[in-house]
Amino acid sequence: MSEHYESYPPLLQDEPIRSVTDDRYGRREYVRNLALALSRFPGPGSLVVGIQGPWGSGKTSLKNMLVEQLAATPLDKGKRKKEKERGGKVIVVEFEPWIYSGSGRLVTLLFNQISLTLSGKLGAARHTVAKSLKRVANGAAPISDVAPSSMQRIVQAFGDLGEALEPDSQDLKRLSERRENLKKELEKSAFRIVVFIDDLDRLMDDEVTDVMRAVKAVGDLPYMTYVLLYDRDSLTKSLDKSCHDKGDEYLEKIVQVPIGLPEPIKETVLSRLRDELTSVVSEQNIDRIYIKSSDDLFSPAPDIYKSCVVPFINNMRDVNRLTNEFMLRYQVLKDDVELKDLLGITSLEVFNPNLYRWIIVNKNYLCDAEDIKAEELQDHLNAVKRHLETMPSSDKGSEERNLQAVESLFPSVAYAVISDSINPPIIQKGMGREIRRPEHFNAYFRLSIESGLLHESVYREFLIDDPLNKNDLNQKHWEIVTSRGFDGEPEKYLSRVNAARYAKVIGFCLELEAKYSNDYSRCVSYDVATAIINKTHAGRWINIILQAIIDSKSPVSMIVAACLAFEINNLIQVEDSLNRNGQTTDKDKADSKRLQQFRQLEGRELAKIELDNKLDGQMQKLNHLVVQSVYWDEPSGRWGGCLALLREKLKRTDFKQPQRLLNGPLLQSYADIIPVVLDNIQDRYDAFQSFRRLVDENTFVDYALDALVRKSGNEYIVDTSLLKRLVTCELFRSALDSWKSVPVLHNVTGAAAYTLALKSPDPAQPVSREQAKSLVVQWGKQRAGEAQ
Repeated sequence: MSEHYESYPPLLQDEPIRSVTDDRYGRREYVRNLALALSRFPGPGSLVVGIQGPWGSGKTSLKNMLVEQLAATPLDKGKRKKEKERGGKVIVVEFEPWIYSGSGRLVTLLFNQISLTLSGKLGAARHTVAKSLKRVANGAAPISDVAPSSMQRIVQAFGDLGEALEPDSQDLKRLSERRENLKKELEKSAFRIVVFIDDLDRLMDDEVTDVMRAVKAVGDLPYMTYVLLYDRDSLTKSLDKSCHDKGDEYLEKIVQVPIGLPEPIKETVLSRLRDELTSVVSEQNIDRIYIKSSDDLFSPAPDIYKSCVVPFINNMRDVNRLTNEFMLRYQVLKDDVELKDLLGITSLEVFNPNLYRWIIVNKNYLCDAEDIKAEELQDHLNAVKRHLETMPSSDKGSEERNLQAVESLFPSVAYAVISDSINPPIIQKGMGREIRRPEHFNAYFRLSIESGLLHESVYREFLIDDPLNKNDLNQKHWEIVTSRGFDGEPEKYLSRVNAARYAKVIGFCLELEAKYSNDYSRCVSYDVATAIINKTHAGRWINIILQAIIDSKSPVSMIVAACLAFEINNLIQVEDSLNRNGQTTDKDKADSKRLQQFRQLEGRELAKIELDNKLDGQMQKLNHLVVQSVYWDEPSGRWGGCLALLREKLKRTDFKQPQRLLNGPLLQSYADIIPVVLDNIQDRYDAFQSFRRLVDENTFVDYALDALVRKSGNEYIVDTSLLKRLVTCELFRSALDSWKSVPVLHNVTGAAAYTLALKSPDPAQPVSREQAKSLVVQWGKQRAGEAQ
């Protein structure tokens, strides 16, 4: 197979835009109005404007748009003749002091920049100007050497003033003279000059003071407008060091008109983020980040995107940072992680590194405790709740935000927060490659999957692209469907394909399992079927899935049919109970605990509770289906039709004889299900006869006893008539003899109860549990005596 290399967009550059045509944040009108105000400032007065905004908020982009707009903005009709002769435009000077930080000549360079702009060289030969400025910074040629003669006096005046304002200049008289000389020249020219000084907050502290001192010294020169762009907090901290901690007051004395940078609308920034992410993961996959899955609807955990991403994205720089970091990780991991989780944890790494580091070292508290026993669950949740006290936070607000972020990525934490010892939660376990699953957690931090796990592309090829020819069954296929990461994969992919693919995958898994499975403690085919039902829910898909199972000749199809029949039978009883008890409230609809109450119905209550315990791992996945059908008006008649088809399947004998007889807990559950879903005695008999073909005779006796001898308080209720038809005296005696020599008969107490029932004048009467236990003791003594 040839390798396929995906192409990704280049990393986003944190470059400012240069034109309003590139603006995506709706600032065009703001820029136009501000440019008009700057260009039409009345009379010869001076003005110092401060545009304030945090780093990354777009100050330089705003400056570039203002420069562009000023170049296109006409002056008022009443302006003086000289201004009109210049074409009716203001002169714009741009100075970026941080480029020359450390030169020791910033003030000189500022006024030299103004001189060069006035000389007309900045636009015509910017590279020549830059070289000239560097020469001046290094103490080489004076600025007058590169200024045209027509602007000689003003250019020279600005240059001279710059030298007089340098920190090492002590000649105050000279400074005053040059300042007055420049003032006169500017009054004569009547040119409105707008000087932009950007990135002041990037300078060293002493350089900030030098530049602000220079602006203060020339702030009242006629026809001069200074537009300073800075982060106020950063700038005042720098000024504090030279202004006796009164940097804020010093700034207010210089800046006459402070303007807060208009923040882009949050939705606009988030829309830009979506556009950039779409270019990384494609339009097809982008909704995996934004749309909550159906499993999330019943979880108390908040949404990952809203909790881990939205609070931190405020400007384009945030968009660029997150997109670039996400792209780098996605290029390595691709589909070996879930997109929502990858974006969420990447956002925390970029914007909340303390919380990110805390998550890394607390895997055992945050991930799903998949192997924990039910009776230990509450203790574990209490430990998680206590450990949350170590989560980093600076205040109450950040504590709440951090908790929501953690809960969104690790829903078991949300369950821990709301849990109590009286009502322990029913936790919906994670599916797919979510960060909450212990086996996938490290991939989000190490950028590689754990040893023993398969890449997502392997699952995708199997479920979507593999022709799945039943003649090509092989060990590789079996390793795929039994791998640790296969859970959740059918649900992820098969909900996107057509019905024919559904049927093909299920049919293939049934044949695959029949060939390779040795122990039916779980059933892969059942997992695949229920995963698709959970995801699609639509009745037409359920019918297709059931038909594929019913039509299959694989012996495993009988196990799957039995398990589905049991769940659907319970489902129908849930609906009947709801119909009897009336309509439920919205709270009831959201509370999955009600499902367990509904399951404890009349009739075979004890048998179902016992069977629920045996099938717990297999049947939990259909809870979601039950919730959907009960609360989303799935017609109960449809379920009745499904159950009827499965009941007929259980009585069929046209499946292929297994290559080797089956064993495992699911076979015992299969036998237990028969009397639960079938009421007619003959139907039960036929179903047990079909089941008999799957197991050896001694196992059949054991499981039949388990299914037809039920505990009820201190008694056993024995279905003697059916057992007599299924288990002959010779077969029963053989099973007992086998137990006496080798204890293969698991349900020896049930065998004792059946024995007592056979000897009773009325076999239909219940058998005392004490009598059955006494007989078991007697058998044990006989066995011990024979051994001696």
